[in-house]
Amino acid sequence: MKLKYVLLFTTSLFLSLSSLATVHNVTVQNFTFSPANLSIEAGDKVIFTNVGGNHNVKADDGSFRCSTNCEIMPADGNGAPSSAGWVAEITFNSVGSFNYFCEVHGNSGGIGMSGNITVIAPVSSPVHTIQVINNTFDPVDLTIEPGDIVNFRLIEGFHNVRADDDSFECSEGCLNTGKNLTSEPSSSSWNVFVKFDDFGDVPYYCEQHGTPGVGMTGIIRVDDTVYADGFE
Repeated sequence: MKLKYVLLFTTSLFLSLSSLATVHNVTVQNFTFSPANLSIEAGDKVIFTNVGGNHNVKADDGSFRCSTNCEIMPADGNGAPSSAGWVAEITFNSVGSFNYFCEVHGNSGGIGMSGNITVIAPVSSPVHTIQVINNTFDPVDLTIEPGDIVNFRLIEGFHNVRADDDSFECSEGCLNTGKNLTSEPSSSSWNVFVKFDDFGDVPYYCEQHGTPGVGMTGIIRVDDTVYADGFE
């Protein structure tokens, strides 16, 4: 009987892990992006792989610029065209439509070597909402399962959300996900989606109104709370 529970738990764990972050691949070759038009969910990752030619990828709105890696700060220059076999990863945390192009072989507005990524609200993974309002996170304590997504939504105020361990930092965009959108505190009614793949507690805070464990804080508990025998 114990073996049965172990097998059931192992199967449950495998199913949970199989629902983790979705990755989409775009090949850069022969003066084209393939596929040139892509529809993904917020929280998904896109990997651009250059297999031939002197290319890069730049968003029409300037929110990302990548070749060997992505340009996090506007002045670092890492997004310049390159003929190396580069791989660039971008996680899209916000809903929207992002047109992009190669700076050598295209122009903004869909001219020449260009493409589009349409980001929709997640539908294939459970989504939990945390509202940021009145100097509080609501709910302040949230339990989810691996592969679930948390939608942080600013209702009012001047805030951002930053993990104590720096695993994420978001307002209009999330830091270190290949996009230049700000992760600093903002009042622009921002709305971001963050996927949590790993087990464990993730405390977080607003940099404007708190510090780790003090002031405007919250916690996300990532845990598979239902065991195979039906008991917690």
